[in-house]
Amino acid sequence: MYPLIVKRNTMSKEKSSTLTRKDILDKLAETKDLHGLDLRKTNLVKIDFSGCDLRGVNFSYANLKDAIFKNADLRKASLWNANLEGADFTEANLEDADLDYAKLRGALLFKANIRRASLPTELIPRKDILDSVEQGCKVGQRRLMY
Repeated sequence: MYPLIVKRNTMSKEKSSTLTRKDILDKLAETKDLHGLDLRKTNLVKIDFSGCDLRGVNFSYANLKDAIFKNADLRKASLWNANLEGADFTEANLEDADLDYAKLRGALLFKANIRRASLPTELIPRKDILDSVEQGCKVGQRRLMY
């Protein structure tokens, strides 16, 4: 009987790595199609993602403070535990997005689609989030109606 010879797979597997801020800025200079990218733990403060295709992007733990997402498509994106303070999601599509544990205080969600989105209601009352969507006030800063 001959010994069993097991061949190891010689194909190298690319290690999944996150992109840097510079990588994202370079990519945005070329295209608005960023869907499916892994941007977790990336510092993306004040970057303008207006009109971008961000479907399925992983923004977990990313710093997106004061970023702009006007009219962006964020369906099924993960914003889990991301810093979204002061971010502008005006008319963005956040359907099925995961915003659990996201820091949303001061963010603007005016006319955003939050259907089936996981919201950080353990950190911010749902009413504050809905007020931002409906009235255009920043999350946690209700607009007074006289």
